[in-house]
Amino acid sequence: MVSQLSWLDSSPAEQQRVREMLNMFSEQESRDELGIGQVRDAFSDLLFPGTSTLHTRARYLLIVPWCIRHAGRRADRDQAVQLDRVERGVISALQAAGATDGLIGRRASTGVKTLPSTIYASALRRYGIDNGIELTSTPDDPDVAELTDLRAGRWPATLPQPPAGFPETVGTGLDLTPWEADWLRERIATSTSGSLLAHLLQVGNRPEDEAAAPWLVSAAGTAPQRLRRDLEHARGFSTCLHGAALLYNLILAEQYDQAGHDRVEPPDYREALAEWAERVSTVGPWDRADMWRRVVAVNPRIKTNLRTQAFIEAWLDLVLAGRAAGAADDEQLRDLVIRREKAVKKTQSRLTNGKLLRSWTGASGSRQLVYRWPQVRRLLTDIHTGMEATGAAAA
Repeated sequence: MVSQLSWLDSSPAEQQRVREMLNMFSEQESRDELGIGQVRDAFSDLLFPGTSTLHTRARYLLIVPWCIRHAGRRADRDQAVQLDRVERGVISALQAAGATDGLIGRRASTGVKTLPSTIYASALRRYGIDNGIELTSTPDDPDVAELTDLRAGRWPATLPQPPAGFPETVGTGLDLTPWEADWLRERIATSTSGSLLAHLLQVGNRPEDEAAAPWLVSAAGTAPQRLRRDLEHARGFSTCLHGAALLYNLILAEQYDQAGHDRVEPPDYREALAEWAERVSTVGPWDRADMWRRVVAVNPRIKTNLRTQAFIEAWLDLVLAGRAAGAADDEQLRDLVIRREKAVKKTQSRLTNGKLLRSWTGASGSRQLVYRWPQVRRLLTDIHTGMEATGAAAA
């Protein structure tokens, strides 16, 4: 029986989450095999509102509005068809300009299935760039249409103008000009005030390129106390739960070997667990009640997800009680992970489904949680680089 996924009556935000889920399934080490994705996403939204694992470059937050406005210049044309044509034309223009770093459609070119207007829709609304007010009709004169569009309120009146010749030409490609960067910084920081994202957008808070997680950014140490506490919750959760993912993969590796499979050679998960135990020793007891309050405030549905809470609390209790060092052979920890994976995956459990075990790639959900940090760091880098280009940041 072939599995199918279709949209029912879901919001754009829910559709976006499904796209992210599908994207993560294409990356073997990012899978949520133990059903903690709801909490992970709440932390991501708490720290970095409006972001997504599908985002590639900050300038798309301007390119998409430019495309939508350009597509709406002809009232006698189907707007959806026009937008599709414009966006695919921009892909060609970016490719021709050599702007392929972070290009959506880098591999599939104009044949890409999901276009930027879909990928960035929720972010544009979250940052107050797209206010969602669409015109029922558009004047025939393009100049009048553009002015009417701005006055109607869908786009901010201060929205930077597209480069000359757009969409056939794309100016600086996917790099932001100083004015564009400063405008985006102000827009995002204002709409996400109080978040770590807004703090790292402040002048002088550019994250280091080598920072592999948000808690490793030096500027995070200067954040307000509430932000530092949220980040500590996120770090503690990420560090401790990483062991559950590693233990799950160790159990898979053992079963894979016992079944006589040899298509892949898994990493040494016992060594990885030993290194993890050392990291756990840097995590002291923390106010987990406050942690739950913070993530539930972001996603109230977590409060009713009692099984997930129970698994996480049981794991944290054992790990923080000193059991991390012997996790590889700890029967209680093993049983906790096995029961959780079977409950979450059911018939798709690799621990019970021989076919799925045989197709295992050697790593499944084994990466430590960093809450969309690679995408967030790129967004921050794009904006800071644009502002620093001509000293705009000092203005």
